[in-house]
Amino acid sequence: MNKKKRKLSRGVIATIVTLALAVVFVSAVLITNIFIPVKYLTAYTVKGNGNARGTLRVTFAEVGFGDCALIELPDGKTALIDGGDGSYPTELKVLKLLNKRKVSKIDYLFCTSVKKEHCGGLAEVVKYKNVAHAFIPYCLNSRITDEFHNFSVALKNAGTQITYACAGEGVYGVDYEYFITFLSPADYRSPKSQYAQLNANPTAANIENASSVIWVQYGGTAVAFTSDVRAEGLAQIVEDYRLCKQLNQPYCPVGGYEVDMNYCKVVTVPAHGGEKNTYAPWYDLIKPQQAIISVGKNFADYPSLKALSDVCNYCQPLYTMHNGDITLTVDMGGYKIESAA
Repeated sequence: MNKKKRKLSRGVIATIVTLALAVVFVSAVLITNIFIPVKYLTAYTVKGNGNARGTLRVTFAEVGFGDCALIELPDGKTALIDGGDGSYPTELKVLKLLNKRKVSKIDYLFCTSVKKEHCGGLAEVVKYKNVAHAFIPYCLNSRITDEFHNFSVALKNAGTQITYACAGEGVYGVDYEYFITFLSPADYRSPKSQYAQLNANPTAANIENASSVIWVQYGGTAVAFTSDVRAEGLAQIVEDYRLCKQLNQPYCPVGGYEVDMNYCKVVTVPAHGGEKNTYAPWYDLIKPQQAIISVGKNFADYPSLKALSDVCNYCQPLYTMHNGDITLTVDMGGYKIESAA
């Protein structure tokens, strides 16, 4: 009889201990999730380094068939251009990159397109990081893609300041004289803007031509981010710039920013090297010393031979699918590029 009671007591004790451990575990998970999202826990265990003052550092992230670039500015501020396609592996990579670079606040977030591979991961970024100011496409249909809708809702819930992305808008760093501005699309209030075409008829071509072309310039070096813009969009930029240069100006003012195409050292290849998104005179104008192609392994048609032909007249491109994250560092002495692979 005593033995039976003893065994029962041990069973009860084991049950109590198991339940107690379960309660502790669940409580720990819930408490952790308040401060750190459990599904992204590994993104918060990385070690990294911040950026040196006076240096501009751009990390072109390896996010498969998508785009994402983190810009650490010389004055300590940060900018993020796009956020990948929104898949879990991509979102994990983006958050891991931000934490590796010790980024808790994103001063400027640039969404270059309503397409999934650009805005897909941005809702999560807005949810888990403090985003002060966002530049977004002027698209009247927020449900044009599920990803753009989710991003728009996240911005509203966060109370983020919003500016519509168009030529002349941008930011200027007074202390270090850097700037980020849009070369395209045209002003969203213009009836001839690419946005007017997008909102009237959201075809694949109109969506891509409403993509943002972003110019980042610091210390005699400039980087051109071309998103998914098509050949006709690049042709318009080239034409506008050449008309400006006919006035014999050393640079062409774009919304007050002194854009000098001679400063361009690095360019992203539009639409992962899409055949409809390359324009040889664009490369003739900027004469890049390095090109970056953000592309995944499962898309055999990208980059196209036509895009490679145009780019390779000036430089051999780096590919995120082969080189991993690609880092550009710029200071007053020049620039250097390093890759993870």
